[in-house]
Amino acid sequence: MKPLRLSFFLLACFICPAIASAGGKIVIGQSVELSGQATGKENREGAQLYFDALNRQGGIHGKSIELISYDDKRDPALTKENTLKLINEDHAIALFGYRSTPTIEAILPLLAKYAIPLIAPFSGAQSLHQPPHAQVFNLRASYQDEAAKMVDSLADLKISKLAILHQDDSFGKDGLNGFVSNLEKRNMRAAVIARYDRKEMKVDTAVASIAATSPQAVLMACTPAACADFIRQMQKLGQRPQFLMLSNVNSDDFFKSLGAEGRGIGVMQVMPYPRDIGIPVVKELQKALRSSKSPPPLSYAVLEGYVAAKLMAEALRRAGNNPDSKKLLQALESMRDVDLGGVEVSYGPKDHDGSHFVELTIVGKNGVILR
Repeated sequence: MKPLRLSFFLLACFICPAIASAGGKIVIGQSVELSGQATGKENREGAQLYFDALNRQGGIHGKSIELISYDDKRDPALTKENTLKLINEDHAIALFGYRSTPTIEAILPLLAKYAIPLIAPFSGAQSLHQPPHAQVFNLRASYQDEAAKMVDSLADLKISKLAILHQDDSFGKDGLNGFVSNLEKRNMRAAVIARYDRKEMKVDTAVASIAATSPQAVLMACTPAACADFIRQMQKLGQRPQFLMLSNVNSDDFFKSLGAEGRGIGVMQVMPYPRDIGIPVVKELQKALRSSKSPPPLSYAVLEGYVAAKLMAEALRRAGNNPDSKKLLQALESMRDVDLGGVEVSYGPKDHDGSHFVELTIVGKNGVILR
């Protein structure tokens, strides 16, 4: 009988490994690009900063939070592999802070299969917002929200000679759809739409076709490296339109890498200004950075990770003394008009969009963001 009991136990763990927090800790899982572009790394560092402080204060209901992160190199296949490991081997009760639209879309079937929540994905893809996914809880606004704000800003400035650059994948096409649909609402259109391949990351052809139209502004849905390369190549040709990018590029590393060439570019933001200490969560983050022995930069990506960790902690508190995936899902859907320190979020059974906050910022001297 003992072997039968053991086999049944192992089978149960395989079917539903995220049953409860293990021992004196609560395991949270993350698959994100850590070895390449800095955005995911900074986002994770911000979250870890909050979790470390929380654990020093006793954690949640006496249990510490352990954030286990694996590098997925923005490879959807590796993301799926990491996710299965987090669920089946690490027994994470929630997934957290995944980045990149194609990689997140790749694990949506796994979320449904294991009924495990994904909290605060670092993507504004429409595929994560509409229709709502039962297991996905967005913290940030959608790219469609960002595109609307971007187009409204150009329309207010009477800028009409436009071009669009987008990555040829689900993220880039989502941005493209947002740009085009919002331009149509304003009776505007792009003179040229250019794309580049996600794998090759070569923007030369796109530069040539866009530069030929001498646009006043370029709406961009691209990864940080491709955005930076495009801007540099355009400027070498003497073209200096208003470059406008979605919030996915946000990292201290990206802005500093552009140097003087980045001055004046516009970037959408889905978090408050990280230097405004009048906002409680910003003041809290800056204090945590000063107390850290090896602090990450004060960036939007770090702030978003920090706020996401506060969201996770609040959901865990509401899930009770012995949280599991099911209790966590129920707790999240009960969170209405919750103030995370100047960032308000609200969820419900049919609404998993926590926030719609969006604003446009400009890059100033030495990569410093100006409002």
